Amino acid sequence: MHSSSDGLGSRDWRQRLGVSRELGTGFAAPGGEFTRALFEWSLVPAGNFLHTLLQGRRVVELGAGMMPYGYALAAHSCARNFVAVEPFYADRQEIAQSSYVGEVLDPSLRIPRKVESKDMLVYLEEEPDNLLTIVACGIEDCILPGPDYRKKVEGEIERTLEEDAFFLSSHSDLYPQGLLAMEVLFNRPSQPHVVDRLRLHGKKSAFEKWHKVIPTW
Repeated sequence: MHSSSDGLGSRDWRQRLGVSRELGTGFAAPGGEFTRALFEWSLVPAGNFLHTLLQGRRVVELGAGMMPYGYALAAHSCARNFVAVEPFYADRQEIAQSSYVGEVLDPSLRIPRKVESKDMLVYLEEEPDNLLTIVACGIEDCILPGPDYRKKVEGEIERTLEEDAFFLSSHSDLYPQGLLAMEVLFNRPSQPHVVDRLRLHGKKSAFEKWHKVIPTW
């Protein structure tokens, strides 16, 4: 007899999607392209301010998927450490990160990293207050279990966010109501005709501290 979670070891993302539906904790969308776009934008002058916002921070990416670009963004920003939270593709995320570290990343940019095979709400509930910088890319309503779940995640983002740090939300429907927000549009470096959307969510103290760094165009 096999448990419903056995399919999470499959190489076929469609099988993992089916398992995720059975578990009722969201849909296993492999994703990664929005995080990649954000990382690549951080390497050009217009987006380089992201490195300043993440430098020295404890960076957590929610729903990291199968690609290593959340870690890449944190590493190039000289973050303190990085955690990829991914319940359905944790094995693929670890492989991708290991490959990136071993074959692509300059050794001088390596930072401590970890992959957590947990639901994002469960993970956040275990973190203390005022600690994190959080990234979420492509976490849309269609892959979340429902509005009640989303509201709980948003509340945990607000609680765990460091006082002067930001929640970086790219193409994500997560929108913590207790935080201030501003939107930045940017052209994807690898596909300049594609316009991507980034929202910065933070407390008043964060915007006051970093207002000279954040673009206002």
